[in-house]
Amino acid sequence: MRSFSAKLLALGVTLSSAAEFRLADLGKEIFFDQNLSQPVGQSCSSCHDPQKAFSDPRPLSPGAVSDRVGTRNAPSLMYAALISPMAVEDVYDDEGELSYIIEGGLFLDGRAYDLLEQVKQPFFEKHEMNLSGEDELARRLRRASYATHLKKSLKEEDWESDEKVADLAYRSLVAFLREPLFRPFNARIDDYWAGEKDALNPAELRGFGVFINKGRCATCHFVGTGVWPKPVFTDYGYDNLGAPSRGEKDPGLGMLTKRDDELGQFRVPSLRNVALTAPYLHNGSIATLQELMEFYNSRDLEPERWGKTDYPETVNHDDMGDLKMTKEEVEDLVAFMSALTDQSLLKMKPGDLLPEAPEGVPSTESARTFFEHRPDRIDPAADR
Repeated sequence: MRSFSAKLLALGVTLSSAAEFRLADLGKEIFFDQNLSQPVGQSCSSCHDPQKAFSDPRPLSPGAVSDRVGTRNAPSLMYAALISPMAVEDVYDDEGELSYIIEGGLFLDGRAYDLLEQVKQPFFEKHEMNLSGEDELARRLRRASYATHLKKSLKEEDWESDEKVADLAYRSLVAFLREPLFRPFNARIDDYWAGEKDALNPAELRGFGVFINKGRCATCHFVGTGVWPKPVFTDYGYDNLGAPSRGEKDPGLGMLTKRDDELGQFRVPSLRNVALTAPYLHNGSIATLQELMEFYNSRDLEPERWGKTDYPETVNHDDMGDLKMTKEEVEDLVAFMSALTDQSLLKMKPGDLLPEAPEGVPSTESARTFFEHRPDRIDPAADR
């Protein structure tokens, strides 16, 4: 087993540059760089606002080109590094019939197998940063203010390779998104689970009970542990919630799998920091948490209120749509959602670039065991 430093050297990252300027530091520079779009002016942070848990408060995000707009609401990047790579799991139903479910994958439709694939695409998407290709991305990176650090992080002969320079940018973004500030696990629900029983107020405690029981939220937003020793509030699966239509029909997962029964399905998001990430659903069609809980509760009873949905034939009617929650239970459920907000985000002041990671959160390097199930290629320091 080679040392961490040896693996860095194998990737062309020198010991001196690794000590002085980590891949995550490069990723931070790239994340906020508005010169990596055509025309210039758009960065990753343009659609992933740190003050909003790295989500976009607009239903749909405008692109670098002034008359182009995306088709989906930009999701939060908090805990994105903990999303499982896409996998297929065989399951048996109550009748003993074998079927399968898809879990994980990045983007809401799972079209990127893992985080490394995901960070590449926005650079070249015409509705986003609109670059023509890796040659253009590499040219812009070579004249960036941090180009010296990029160059030091590659073998000398690789600096002229557009593919190598672009690849370093992708891996740097992955390293940045794996930083502790994106996974602090310091919401009040974490304090409650740690034994501080007064961390939740009475309404939030009642809402937690609704979340587990009558609201059926925990069916998909697991409160158990998985890739991390604390709950992320998702099963990483896919579902069609019956979101109100907005614009052209969006096939979601069904576009990837070409299966009719998966049309309109989107990956179940983490609920951590959900109170900061309005508007909701894949197309930003629900404006507030209150409305979202009402939608889950009475979607099937009030079709005129919510309007048509893109693929009614695949909508989940088993776990939502007629939950029979009272007005008070809905309000308690909304209250509980505020207990899922990380304190590090709430402490941000206007003008703060990033939230601070709380003390005690494992560093990316020391926490590598929790990412070991991921392909080696996603780890900037792993063998390739």
